[in-house]
Amino acid sequence: MAPKQPYTWNPSDVIEVTNVSGENILLELDSGRLRLDAGRTLRLTECALHVPQVTALVNTGQIKMQPFKWKRRRPA
Repeated sequence: MAPKQPYTWNPSDVIEVTNVSGENILLELDSGRLRLDAGRTLRLTECALHVPQVTALVNTGQIKMQPFKWKRRRPA
């Protein structure tokens, strides 16, 4: 079993980004390019909102952002 690694990000900072436009969007994030297809939702860390392209897309209404709601898993 691999040793347990600490989180490199705070799980409460995860957001859901949904493409509400009718076309695919290629996001240029600090971690690299990410394709967000029309109508799809992806989970990203909140630091993605500091990217000017993402901020502009949220402001124009092409993508919508909301906090991700974590569900606790029940032990097996």
